[in-house]
Amino acid sequence: MVTAALAACLMEPAMTKKAATPAETVDARLRIQARLHNGVVPVPFLGTTWQTRNGSYWRRRVGAVIVFVLALGLVGGMAVGFTIGILGDRHDAIRVAMAVLYDLTVVLGVRSGLRKIAEAPLDERNGAPRTFAPNGLLALVLAPYGTGLIATILIAMFGHDFIGERRARDITASLNTQDPR
Repeated sequence: MVTAALAACLMEPAMTKKAATPAETVDARLRIQARLHNGVVPVPFLGTTWQTRNGSYWRRRVGAVIVFVLALGLVGGMAVGFTIGILGDRHDAIRVAMAVLYDLTVVLGVRSGLRKIAEAPLDERNGAPRTFAPNGLLALVLAPYGTGLIATILIAMFGHDFIGERRARDITASLNTQDPR
């Protein structure tokens, strides 16, 4: 009886607490990242070098673009090869329709790429980064998706600010102008 009342008292604040909005959660995560890196929000591929834009910044930025160009060539080549394989020697309506439907999965990749760009500099992965190497049927399905994803992110890399750099700059500036608590 006493334990039930104690449990009810302990649970009450948790039940009345207002749930955090996604924007509040993102801001909190960015603030935590800034605290872990001496008040500067790190950007994917660039780390904290975006502040000074010195030689290290440009090497990392060019290196990221080169990696994505190579990845686009590999995955895009796989998508083209699979599309040619679906079409085969004959170009009847069913094969063409299947190839078009297969290649439309690139739209899902573009959508995911736009979402990644919007979330930068955060990454939703938990834990250490992992490498994913699809094989067999999975590679067949993911090739156009990966092509769209990689192409979208690659195009965004050519802007004045790198992916997530402006958001990191804004958060870092807001953290540095706030009163220390």
